[in-house]
Amino acid sequence: MPQTDSSQQLVDLEIEGSGRALTDAAVQLLRDGRSRFPTVKVFDFVPCNYELFWDVLDGQPRGTFCEYGSGFGIATGLAELLGFEAVGIEQSPELVAASRDLLDAQGIQARIELGDYLQRRDLADIYFTYAWPSHMRLIERHFCEIAKPHTKLLYCYGQDDIRCKVLHNG
Repeated sequence: MPQTDSSQQLVDLEIEGSGRALTDAAVQLLRDGRSRFPTVKVFDFVPCNYELFWDVLDGQPRGTFCEYGSGFGIATGLAELLGFEAVGIEQSPELVAASRDLLDAQGIQARIELGDYLQRRDLADIYFTYAWPSHMRLIERHFCEIAKPHTKLLYCYGQDDIRCKVLHNG
């Protein structure tokens, strides 16, 4: 297991969105995805503000994207539509199946994988999560163990508040 360099630290980073409107494909993904929410009953699924997510992610340099707890796969799909190589990781088999169906129906190739993201070592330029507050310390610790310097962790601090931390060498 890789050890965190003791000089690495997470630093809050102010980020701005692009201000660019959603594309037609993004609007269709949101419409179709939201219409499917009632079809799966998973107690801890809470959707983020996907329009805000689009704006924030669109303001970032393109690269690789990994969503922790990808739910219906909407954020992962939006990342692909924005030009990222995207993967979502979800531990609920029902949500994995639903997200794969949704992305397939939209012609989106982003991968959705079944698993516990805290047990995986997926590398990305940007990670995204909407985690329970009690879970954020575990996510941050895992992020520091696997991420390269300058990697960003976007996280929802409530539905309408997306924040960013970046890994820096001290």
